[in-house]
Amino acid sequence: MRFMRKEVILAIVIGFGVGLIATFGIYNAQKSLKESSKIQTPLASEEGNPTPGPMVNQSLSLASPLDESISKENKVPVSGTTTPSSWVIILTEKGEEILQADKKGNFETEISLISGENEIEFQAISDTGEKATKTITVVYSTAEI
Repeated sequence: MRFMRKEVILAIVIGFGVGLIATFGIYNAQKSLKESSKIQTPLASEEGNPTPGPMVNQSLSLASPLDESISKENKVPVSGTTTPSSWVIILTEKGEEILQADKKGNFETEISLISGENEIEFQAISDTGEKATKTITVVYSTAEI
């Protein structure tokens, strides 16, 4: 009887150790996946040759949706302008969307809203690493006003 207790305790200790090792492995795998999925934009080098061409400040202008607007639909069109060929990142309550502006600087897409207040952040990043940011609020409600 006493011999069985030692085996049970040993099995529990070994199982606990294997569980810790597996958990640590899963944690590290998720951490490295998150780090590798981050967008890496090359920044202009401070050393060496400067980037040829005129320096253009990054711009970001939104046509729709309007700040502090109310939507009866859970999806709204998004459009605006930025510096030509810039990357536009749209962060919403439901996720993120990444798109590139065309050669004239126009961009458009559609985003999903959650019920209630939605804070939407827009980031435009140029090829040289310049960044412009705007944050707006859109309320999604099906209530009759």
